[in-house]
Amino acid sequence: MQRVLREQNARILALLSQWQVSPADAIHRARQGCKRARAVAQLLKPAMPYAAIVENAFYRDIQKRVAYARDAEALVEALDYLEIGVTEPRLAESVAMLRESLAARAVRELEAHRTNLRDQIELACHLLGDADRRLAGLPSSDLRRRDLRRGADRKWQRCVAGFAALDAGSPAAGYHAWRRQVKYAANQTQLLAKLAPARALTIGPRLRELASLLGHAQDLELLEILLQEQPDALRIDTHVQRLRQLIAASLVQLRHRALQVGAELFGPEANSSVDALEPAVTEQQYARKGAATQAPDDPGSRPRRVIPDRDPHSSRRRQYR
Repeated sequence: MQRVLREQNARILALLSQWQVSPADAIHRARQGCKRARAVAQLLKPAMPYAAIVENAFYRDIQKRVAYARDAEALVEALDYLEIGVTEPRLAESVAMLRESLAARAVRELEAHRTNLRDQIELACHLLGDADRRLAGLPSSDLRRRDLRRGADRKWQRCVAGFAALDAGSPAAGYHAWRRQVKYAANQTQLLAKLAPARALTIGPRLRELASLLGHAQDLELLEILLQEQPDALRIDTHVQRLRQLIAASLVQLRHRALQVGAELFGPEANSSVDALEPAVTEQQYARKGAATQAPDDPGSRPRRVIPDRDPHSSRRRQYR
């Protein structure tokens, strides 16, 4: 975990150091790296609560420092997603014009905040350099697999609780809060791939799919807010109404699909436990094992004697009367 944190820290630093080559892409990927680092920090919380709180707050601060004009980019991405369902030629032309306008606005906002952004990134790079020295001394020698299991289980239970509180008519804030927990769970599953490869291959893609569905829905909500605040964005009222209808229909479909995936992952009938980081033996692997041999004079199986638990305050067995 110490190595993973330092690798994420170095990756964020490298992206921010070269941000002027491709500002939007570098900053977006750096913020993703901050979220992965926070996912690691939250894994450590059961065993190292103070260090987990410090590192989670640190990368949250770095993430906010480089947030700049993410909403403007999200609107462009929402239009890209929505444009697939636009079949009317005139509406498609209006949507293309709106996309160009929003993309130009994103560039203008970046340029308007470039000076302040440069200062924030320089400070962030300085802080990330200090963070590597701090992470090198992270007291992780006593960290055990069971601690990581507890950290992953805490995040999983938050995903379960978030899903249980939602339905088709839930407000957007509930979906947003659930999406944050799902993204952290997806990152943790990927980070623990070496400890639980089967889980990373099976559960990991479903978590990423769910986070993507909820992300598209959140972007469309921002686009709906724009059309409410600026009803002349498309210049043709009928096009505005048609686009809002498409947004509403897409939101219903995305949330419905998200709840379906959520039920498969976090529903009452789903195996929502992360009590084992090691993958279970599959039926195919079991079938490859040779047949057990038994000598003619081997004794038959007998019930195993139940041994009392150890006393938690000593090495002696508990005595039951």
